[in-house]
Amino acid sequence: MKALVYTRVSTQGQKEGYSLETQKEACLKKAEELGAKEIIYLEDTYTGIEIERPALASLRELALKKAIDLIVIYDPDRLSRNLFDLLLLTSEIDKCQVKLVFVNFSWESTPLGKLFLELRGAIAEFEHALIRERTLRGKRKKAENGRLPGFVKPYGYCFDKETDSLRIVEYEAKMVEYIFTEYLKGFDSGMSLAKKLNQKQIKAPLGKNWHASTVLRILSNPTYLGVLDIGSISVAVPQIIQKEVFLKAQKQKESNKKTAKRKTKNEYLLQNLLYCHLCGAKIKVNSHYVRGKCYSYYICSWQRLKKCQIRPYSTVKLDNLIWKEFVFHFEKRLPEYISYVKKIQQDNLQAEFTKREKALQDLKSKEKRILGYLLSGIIKYNIYREEQQNVEIEIENLNKELAALSKMSGTEVVRENPILNNKYKKQILELFVDKVELASDEVLIWALF
Repeated sequence: MKALVYTRVSTQGQKEGYSLETQKEACLKKAEELGAKEIIYLEDTYTGIEIERPALASLRELALKKAIDLIVIYDPDRLSRNLFDLLLLTSEIDKCQVKLVFVNFSWESTPLGKLFLELRGAIAEFEHALIRERTLRGKRKKAENGRLPGFVKPYGYCFDKETDSLRIVEYEAKMVEYIFTEYLKGFDSGMSLAKKLNQKQIKAPLGKNWHASTVLRILSNPTYLGVLDIGSISVAVPQIIQKEVFLKAQKQKESNKKTAKRKTKNEYLLQNLLYCHLCGAKIKVNSHYVRGKCYSYYICSWQRLKKCQIRPYSTVKLDNLIWKEFVFHFEKRLPEYISYVKKIQQDNLQAEFTKREKALQDLKSKEKRILGYLLSGIIKYNIYREEQQNVEIEIENLNKELAALSKMSGTEVVRENPILNNKYKKQILELFVDKVELASDEVLIWALF
């Protein structure tokens, strides 16, 4: 007979005497008493209220495949503390025709046995609810005394077990400051900042890659102001970011949302920046084609509904007018932007170069590997030749790409002044202008500084 011994433990379970060693010893003894000749041992360290547990998933799979004859578990609440899940699991095991035995509970697949099991499961669920209620009460009491309930650890801090408080991790705190500083320059989004951090090989909070969502969560986390909210209670923690800086970052986020790129066929300089001076509504672009040529106009949203009297205005004429006015006032600040764009493009170029070099090394390794398969007799010559030709083509293409990238790195990436390049006009304008208002006989520009 092939048996499976399943054990599960949690912190509370250890205090009750349900340690993994105690369970394992009792279950192994029970399995041998029932005549098991081969025993598989699985253990979980997850809460019993959850059904998604790695070892439990393996147990269910083995039972479904009928790869075992017997399952031995110390107690029903080791299988689950949720009554519905307990009934589901025992019913599933019963249908697989696998015998289920509990060391600490007499269980039979009979109506009476099921009743007892339901009662025991209900008690386990009730006990879990009591433990949870006591835990939450303890957490609230700690928070009221200025101590943190549990291992709270936002990025930039570590948890001090002795004092139940947060301490600053200097390196991570510097990264938090760096994120706020770079973001407030106005050049970066969450995505571009994440990419920059990955290129610098800075360790992310979870040890993997940075993502836009991770960066934006840090920028939105009020804990860095020196206060951590636990429910309705605030606990003081070391401050990393000044309030003025934090509020500016929130304003920048709102600004970025407002000016985020939309899926439009053409780029319009004042799109997402232009408002009606008469009614305050956002002005949108309306375009149509005549004999293949595009004609576009800025139109007030309410004008379409005949609730605003401001007339449509040609996008080409208004864009040119605003750009000339902008250059006249902000020309001195443009070199700063050009320098920034150049650096970003050079960094991206280097990243692409590194990526292709790695791919080339991988292909060369693959080339040696398939040759080894041929010499070992694992594959035949016709398969080897087909694979070899594919690898040769990929290597040739990569070498061409690397050569092109090398040529680009030796030249200036930003070849044109952004003043003359439509690609950069909108990006630059959004750095310096908050909004533009269109009136019947004038245009008002609201600059950020």
